[in-house]
Amino acid sequence: MDDCIAKHLRGELDVSTAAMAKSWLSEQQCAVVDRCLQLFGGYGYMLEYPIARMFTDSRVQKIYGGANEVMKELVSRTL
Repeated sequence: MDDCIAKHLRGELDVSTAAMAKSWLSEQQCAVVDRCLQLFGGYGYMLEYPIARMFTDSRVQKIYGGANEVMKELVSRTL
């Protein structure tokens, strides 16, 4: 991610690199938050707790800025 930010600031970030970063990072975010949610049990589904908000936010990251399926399609065009 740091490399992508640096490339973006220099104006060198290409579409496939951005798509790869977005797809991988949103998948990792979901995996980590999902594992953390398991520690909280039922509290993870009550919106008063931060973990519940993190869970819903991480799930929607797969859709924001283009669905991950679309990102995979963009990456596959460059292979």
